[in-house]
Amino acid sequence: MDIFYLDMKNFSESELDGITTQIDMAFNSPKRQREYALGRFVVNYAAQNFYKIKCTKIEIRDKKPYFSDSDLNFSISHSKNIILVAFDRFPVGADVEFMRKRDYAKLFSYYELSPAASDAETFYRFWTNYEAEIKLQSKPESALTMKLLPEFILSVASSQSFDIRTMLRIYELKSPRASTNPNELMSLKLVNASRPNENTVVMHEINTASLEFFDPLNLKTE
Repeated sequence: MDIFYLDMKNFSESELDGITTQIDMAFNSPKRQREYALGRFVVNYAAQNFYKIKCTKIEIRDKKPYFSDSDLNFSISHSKNIILVAFDRFPVGADVEFMRKRDYAKLFSYYELSPAASDAETFYRFWTNYEAEIKLQSKPESALTMKLLPEFILSVASSQSFDIRTMLRIYELKSPRASTNPNELMSLKLVNASRPNENTVVMHEINTASLEFFDPLNLKTE
């Protein structure tokens, strides 16, 4: 299983606008338009450059997106400034959420959760796991919930039984101008045909099987 994500804070407005205008889909909300476009951008980027899929046409089946000409499965999620896509050979569901301030005591009561630890992280671990299962559209055989970043919780669910933590690889798409350590950047790039120099991004690999990568990004798994 692979996860690709980008942090909009690491891209300039012109870069984000350049990506958004590539997607021919209109929404009433500019925010929703950008989230949709960036989600599809990450899907296309990973499919073309990482998985070497030539045709990335997407079709909707049972209210879920699939590649028309590939058996690779994916699940898109976004929250605040994070756009994230999980990929796997098997059906997958993913959800990422920013842990914003809410009335957690009331939420724990509404969802009939134990009030022993009515805090943000406990609630969002429950909620992202719930959402990932809905996106999977079946009972999960394996699941993982973790902190992606200090204020974001991520859950992934799979239709297959395996240890997701040991198999999961996470990649961050970064703008070259935001790079501070070129030695940690992979040479995978996407160049849009109409804007060959504006939409080039590079990938920073985080291997969740290597504990030394946890501290810099505050990653935690359970």
